[in-house]
Amino acid sequence: MNRKYTNRRYLDALEKKVLVFDGAMGTSLQNQNLTAEDFGGEQYNGCNDYLVISRPEAVEKVHRSFLEVGVDVLETDTFRSNRLTMQEYKLQDRIAEINIAAATLARKLTDEYAAKTGQPRFVAGSMGPTGKLPSTTDPELSNIAYDELIDIFREQAVGLIQGGVDLLLIETSQDILEVKAAITGIHKAFSETNVYLPIQAQVTLDTTGRMLLGTDINASLTILEGMGIDVIGLNCSTGPEHMREPIRFLGENSTLPVSCIPNAGLPLNVDGQAVYPLEPEPFANDMYEFVTKHNISVVGGCCGTTPTHLKLLVEKLNQYPGPSRPSSTVGRLSSAMSAITMRQ
Repeated sequence: MNRKYTNRRYLDALEKKVLVFDGAMGTSLQNQNLTAEDFGGEQYNGCNDYLVISRPEAVEKVHRSFLEVGVDVLETDTFRSNRLTMQEYKLQDRIAEINIAAATLARKLTDEYAAKTGQPRFVAGSMGPTGKLPSTTDPELSNIAYDELIDIFREQAVGLIQGGVDLLLIETSQDILEVKAAITGIHKAFSETNVYLPIQAQVTLDTTGRMLLGTDINASLTILEGMGIDVIGLNCSTGPEHMREPIRFLGENSTLPVSCIPNAGLPLNVDGQAVYPLEPEPFANDMYEFVTKHNISVVGGCCGTTPTHLKLLVEKLNQYPGPSRPSSTVGRLSSAMSAITMRQ
């Protein structure tokens, strides 16, 4: 699919080296023991995305902690910044403002560190799920029109673009239909702003290797590869150990660069708190193995990953020239659950 770009710096950099994303925003913010006052009052308490307005220095502190250890890409603090999930805090009318503020903050810091270190740094506009599952028959979870979903993602993407991101990142996706809506919404935002950026789409698989509603990795790749995206991958849910097989599949079969941004292991419940058990050293070793064995082009950390996790990963990858990818694949046909090759 021929696409035009007004900024393809991220894709150009990917051709030269493996790019490393930052680590966990949520768990890093938790470590700051923020109060309701930091969040702008009781009604916004716990809304991490609103901190870019109410207490931007808390978000800046997290961004800097990852830039300091040498990551290439910062994610904006906008995982939930769409009008559906922000209704919980009655912030649905401030979507543009929140996304622009988050992107502007990340942009300022990446530019500062790029100038200081000579290492190009990039901003990924983070777009998480809406909480709806349009593929299900559940009357509450599927209670949304597909066109409305598209517009929800379009609105968020426009704010991120206006704030100056280098790419748009669809992440932690549970429902393949919602991913399609997000990609379509982003393309609409491109037309509207006349800014055309790379798109990275990441799905989340459980320990059985399927998305929440049963879509396997073969189907995910078949459905998304032709939708005008630039990088495909996995993030969140499990640690690297449960991603081995799907990552091997993507590395061998995707003509697009592949990303892998796992949690620091499967979370354990310790006194009602989620604890991520995977230490920095084994995390970095697993990710290095994915890069060198399975052609992975983008790595980073999701929930529970600290600057130490990323520091070790950056150091390991410093000497690595970057992966090669399959130039062509056989045609595949997919249902919502699985795909078959068209080879007779």
